[in-house]
Amino acid sequence: MNAITKVTSIITAIAVSSIFAAKAPVAKPAAKKQEALTVWIMPNGASPQEKLEQRLNLFTKKTGIKTKVTVLDWGVAWNRITTALATGIDAPDVLQLGTTWVPYFASRGEIKPLNEWLTQIDSTRFVPVSWNTTHIDSDTTIYSVPWFIDIRPILANKRILKKNDINPDDVSTFDGFVKAIRKVNNSHEMLDDGTKVRAFAFPGKNDWNIPHNFAPWVWSNGGNFIEKDNSGKWKAAILTPKTIYGIAKYLSFVLDTLVSTEALQMNTAQIVQHFNAGELAFIVNTSEVIMQTRFDGAKGGLNNTKIGKDSVMALPIPTGTEGSVSFIGGSNLAIPTGNKKQESLDLLLYLTNDENLDAYTKQIGMLPASKKVLANWSKDDDYKTLVPMLGTGRAYTAIPEWGDIEQILGSMFSAIWDHLEIPALYSEEKIYEILANYSNDINKHLNHPISGDLTFAEFRETWHKALGIKDGNQNKGIEEKTKPTEENDSGFSRTPWIFAIAVLFGFIFAFTRRKKH
Repeated sequence: MNAITKVTSIITAIAVSSIFAAKAPVAKPAAKKQEALTVWIMPNGASPQEKLEQRLNLFTKKTGIKTKVTVLDWGVAWNRITTALATGIDAPDVLQLGTTWVPYFASRGEIKPLNEWLTQIDSTRFVPVSWNTTHIDSDTTIYSVPWFIDIRPILANKRILKKNDINPDDVSTFDGFVKAIRKVNNSHEMLDDGTKVRAFAFPGKNDWNIPHNFAPWVWSNGGNFIEKDNSGKWKAAILTPKTIYGIAKYLSFVLDTLVSTEALQMNTAQIVQHFNAGELAFIVNTSEVIMQTRFDGAKGGLNNTKIGKDSVMALPIPTGTEGSVSFIGGSNLAIPTGNKKQESLDLLLYLTNDENLDAYTKQIGMLPASKKVLANWSKDDDYKTLVPMLGTGRAYTAIPEWGDIEQILGSMFSAIWDHLEIPALYSEEKIYEILANYSNDINKHLNHPISGDLTFAEFRETWHKALGIKDGNQNKGIEEKTKPTEENDSGFSRTPWIFAIAVLFGFIFAFTRRKKH
């Protein structure tokens, strides 16, 4: 019995211990803390970090996931992003890329292909000119999603136009635009502070947007910076009749003294300052100025400035021989290749949904890339002329080499502005030499044979046609779609006069040197 009692007691004790053990609380491993998602952007509008964080706070409330925004100045963004994507060290979860940057990083395999999520992204939501920047030319792999559009129309001061009895139709053609410029310049209006009102100004070599400034005038006349040859390989298109024609048309603003050479020493920001001060009737710039006039200075707006009171309107680039083509840039959002977080994709999709595209672009003044959102924007009097320009506007070709080509174009146009700084030394031979040398550089970067460019005689023929120089050598390759203006500066060719001035300066210089010795 004692043995049986002992065994029973042992069994009972084990059973009781098991019951208590089963009911005892089990220690759970500590939950892994969710790290904040990092977002890198550039200075988009006034107070860029604050404005994006306002949208991201809604994401945090919805998902519980915190975010951290880093703003990179455009001057350092390229190097910072290049290093982060190449090494993977401290790379963000989502980052802003200028549209021309996407092909470069995509070709290096450093940003994540997004085709797997195209159903959620829905490419049909976006305007074609913007969606075409999400991938490499002729490639179907998508690497980014459109965020906002930077379109550069003619911006006009409504007060100055009204004072000079100029309406939008008057400046719809190149010749009409030239007439309007002369009309404003000849009005000799002075502001209260004694500043003279000028019609038009644009920056020269001291600018970061030099190719952007030339592009609409080249494209509107059927030209391009690069083109495909018969085998489908990219090559330089600088020394082609239509490109030369467009370049000459843009330079004519300076050669015909319609635009002051003083402006050529400024950059885009300085030109915009003069426009915002009510000193200029026209500039070509981003559309953000329109939205900024709706906010006061405390919010980074222009409501209380001269342009805020004068009011601004957007007008299409004056039509050239082949229509009106605005420059279109902008930025997309992408994810680094090494990023495996589902939350990163969720954040990218959140930032690019229609609601956020509408709200964010209204804050920074750029255009949304969504067709649906743009349809609502087009009901706004200030945007109803701007939105249709997206249908005829053009972005740069989406190839990995574009970054290098854009730098070459910047150097080329800077060299031309350098040459024009001393009008008496103006030489068509020098202009041709500059264009030919940099055209060769572009072909080298594209690994294309250097051949097929215009001869100097062919270049000169097109150049004279564009500038209205009557020398009996009319270019048959380009046909004007608009009637020539009835006004002519003097009826004389400018070349003989420039040559005469150059000779006079040379004589004075030689005579001065002779007196000193």
